[in-house]
Amino acid sequence: MAQRRNWNMAEVRAALALYLRTNFGRFHKTNPDVITLARQLGRTPSAVALKLGNLAALDDTLPQKGMANASATDRAVWAEFLANPDPVIAAGLRLGGLYPLHPSQHHGPGWREGRDRQVNATARDGQSFFRRMILTSYQGRCAMTGICDPALLTASHIVGWADDPGNRMNPRNGLCLNALHDRAFDRHLISFDATHRIVVSARLGDRARDVLMQGHDRLETPERFLPDPSLMARHHAQFLERQG
Repeated sequence: MAQRRNWNMAEVRAALALYLRTNFGRFHKTNPDVITLARQLGRTPSAVALKLGNLAALDDTLPQKGMANASATDRAVWAEFLANPDPVIAAGLRLGGLYPLHPSQHHGPGWREGRDRQVNATARDGQSFFRRMILTSYQGRCAMTGICDPALLTASHIVGWADDPGNRMNPRNGLCLNALHDRAFDRHLISFDATHRIVVSARLGDRARDVLMQGHDRLETPERFLPDPSLMARHHAQFLERQG
């Protein structure tokens, strides 16, 4: 019988990168992304699918739990991700083959480019990862209107990308909104109270207010990674400040 091979940190990071952009019901061995990652890691699709279930057990934002078999390495990688998601993003790029490479990775080892270009490429990778993660959490639907066309959806930061670097990749710092509500939310023309009910700025005209209030008046709950109450409160406080 072949000796069982323990998962190392790099492998668990790659599995977590896949977990974060895979809907429940897709944690199975026939999922093409599971098969791709299994091939990259030299493991079976069944082993990767099981690892996704183990990682779900660590996600305390879930209304449902996965298998309670998470290892010490799983727990370490999960804690690392919450503190600093960059290694998970890098693992998804390097091992999983599931995300586009940024320009610096399309050239040979002798290729050099300005620091600004590399920083911008890294930012694009992070933003792309954040979008996939948030849209997966909301099952590809706008939390306000239920719109499900990806071309009209945005992964909105509750506290902006430039305002809080430490929370740029925090999955609980994201909402899936359509383009109109995202723009209004980003400009603090709308916000949400403690019960996630929409509030609209008095600076807007009646027609704009009516359009923004159409449909649901409260955010729908995501499948996982509920919005962080403290971040939502920060946005709401900024919204109130701007009313003056």
